[in-house]
Amino acid sequence: MNFRLIVLALGTFAIGTGSFVFAGLLEGVAEELSVSVASAGHLVTVFAVTYAVCAPVLAAITGTVPRRRLLVFAMALFVAANFASVFAPTFSLLLASRVVAALGAAMFTPNAAAVASSLAEPEHRGRALAVVTGGLTIAFVIGIPLGSLIGTYYGWRATFVMVGLMAAVALVGVRILLPHMESPPAVGLRERVDALRQAPVATALSLTALGMMGGFVVFTYVGPLLAGITGFGGGGVSALLLLFGVAAMFGNSLGGYGADNLPYRRMAFGIMAVQAVSLASFSLLVMASGSPLALAGVCLSLVAWGVAGFALNPLQQYRVTQLAPSTQNVALSLNSSAIYLGQGVGAGLGSLTLGFGSLAALGVAGAACTSAALVILALGTRPEKPPEVAPEG
Repeated sequence: MNFRLIVLALGTFAIGTGSFVFAGLLEGVAEELSVSVASAGHLVTVFAVTYAVCAPVLAAITGTVPRRRLLVFAMALFVAANFASVFAPTFSLLLASRVVAALGAAMFTPNAAAVASSLAEPEHRGRALAVVTGGLTIAFVIGIPLGSLIGTYYGWRATFVMVGLMAAVALVGVRILLPHMESPPAVGLRERVDALRQAPVATALSLTALGMMGGFVVFTYVGPLLAGITGFGGGGVSALLLLFGVAAMFGNSLGGYGADNLPYRRMAFGIMAVQAVSLASFSLLVMASGSPLALAGVCLSLVAWGVAGFALNPLQQYRVTQLAPSTQNVALSLNSSAIYLGQGVGAGLGSLTLGFGSLAALGVAGAACTSAALVILALGTRPEKPPEVAPEG
């Protein structure tokens, strides 16, 4: 077992949990800090948009810093921000702590992936990356349901004690176990902007952003949404989030398999169509709240959404490396920013939807974003040509 990769994965697990655990805690935060549930959702928006905007800038600024030193600093910043969240007396200070946490995450996650790749032999780099990035997926399976459960019984502040302690363990592990590594050649902002000028890359990044946007219109408010449909309390909602997380693990594997073995356009169409339908179904389920079929419908929709939503990420990562083979690191970092930008804008759109509508409108709004991605996919990509068969004789 490579403990160096494990501590990096623990870091991404803590970041994934701390980033999105608010989805199951919004009602408690809103009640204690005297804001609306829609306003509490800005905690997700602020984190994700800060990450998306600052990640490429911070990558350019810190390009010459040795990797271990940068990882230690980034995780220390994340730890401090989470403990600051525990003691934040006002909503404004809690928002500020999420900005600081996002800065730490924006420096840690892409560098953890780069370090994992450099620590592994060439033939094992894919597995090493899977271990480290798998920490984010496992956060949806274990971290977010567990954090939601702790928040239900001990208050939302206790959840951030848990996240801070996990991140602190990762910080110590990184400091002790990782060797000293020099910084790789720096990539400036101009190179990152140049990659965006390539139409196929820009199209792929827009698909990533819209796919994430559609999902996070709903996911940001999934706690009150599920409670409203099923009538469940915190324990029941946590169980449903666990179901979603397990489906996400299968989706992550499916996306990786599809990237290697299926035509991209066909796979992407299938993923986004399933996500659009599953998101739209939540609007129907809100109107059927309390009926005998509501719980079964919620479970089915969560599974379909979890599989489709998490199949998109590995598929899009593979896609951008195909489109920009000579600048893969730049393309992957831009795709990471597109993921968080989509999440942040989606959370903001969800807040507007709640402000001017209701829980029932969230599913339709999320499905509309995903449908926009389907239109761009249809107009902006070409069908794959079947392989030519040489004539006999």
